Amino acid sequence: MGQNHVRYIPLCPVDHEPIPPAVKDRMDQAFRIISMSQYGERELKRVGLHSTYIPHTVDCQLFKKLGEDKSVYKKMLGIPEDHFLFGMIAANKDNPPRKGFQHAMDAFKVFHDKYPKSSMYFHTQPRQAGGFQIEEYAKVLGYGKDIFFPLPYNLLFKIQPDDMVKIFNAFDCLLHPSTNEGFGICQIEAGACEVPVIANDFTAMRDLVINGETGYKVKVREKRFTLLGSYIGIPDVDDLTEKMLKIYEDDRVTMGVNARKFVLDNFDLPLVWNGAWKPF
Repeated sequence: MGQNHVRYIPLCPVDHEPIPPAVKDRMDQAFRIISMSQYGERELKRVGLHSTYIPHTVDCQLFKKLGEDKSVYKKMLGIPEDHFLFGMIAANKDNPPRKGFQHAMDAFKVFHDKYPKSSMYFHTQPRQAGGFQIEEYAKVLGYGKDIFFPLPYNLLFKIQPDDMVKIFNAFDCLLHPSTNEGFGICQIEAGACEVPVIANDFTAMRDLVINGETGYKVKVREKRFTLLGSYIGIPDVDDLTEKMLKIYEDDRVTMGVNARKFVLDNFDLPLVWNGAWKPF
């Protein structure tokens, strides 16, 4: 190409279903396209565009199951050591919440009524301007004392990757019922720490869970058309509740081991760097 031309090589997230027309139009102009998810690669191929699949990664030497019991890390977060803990790692910046906060909290209401020794940890800003009012909604549902957050200053400035490993090790299960995702990095970080995941069966999230082996996929109740000219998927709260109750009763240790193997085989940093990025 000439000196004045730019080789436009986007790392393309596809977080609606089907691929939005505006995203396809921009990919039509690309010199090469990198798909960060298998779902995105499939959608681009469906509309006649070739892409190279190179997923996000996780450093499995850092993100792993730690030696101490989960109760140690729950105590570190100020959570009762004998509580079953669901965790969410998600930005709280829109309402209705794209990350599925309300759906997760509605499902947890049923779970908590049956198993009162349970809590939710939200790694997010609970009172973010324009976001979902998590604390207020927990009060409405009647379990405000059993939700937990990091201190806002710590969240923004102090928590480092090795701290996140400890946080994941406190979780009994990661909840990720987002309405749409271009990938879902918290899913592979949780898996690397041997934490099973419950995620929405939509866009890129579906490819990061082996249903019944590394966690569970939640049915989509309905699709909602957005300004991008495509759909997001609203998770079914009843099915999410069922999967939360089910994972409490399952062999989570085996699921966690399966989850780490899945991450090691597909998303470990050296694997993706040497096997995909270097050749590209």
